[in-house]
Amino acid sequence: MDVLLLLAQGLTNRQIAARLYLSPRTVDKHVERLLAKTHSPNRVALAAHASLPVSP
Repeated sequence: MDVLLLLAQGLTNRQIAARLYLSPRTVDKHVERLLAKTHSPNRVALAAHASLPVSP
């Protein structure tokens, strides 16, 4: 979830990795999985998906 929120703020994978004390490759994998899970074609669509309201 942290990766998605930072991605939605416009951070690069390298910046996300530095903020979360992860390797850039780990962040790459997280982003790949998020793209697949949400069926998003790219980071922009994934960021838009992150801003959608969540129903209880």
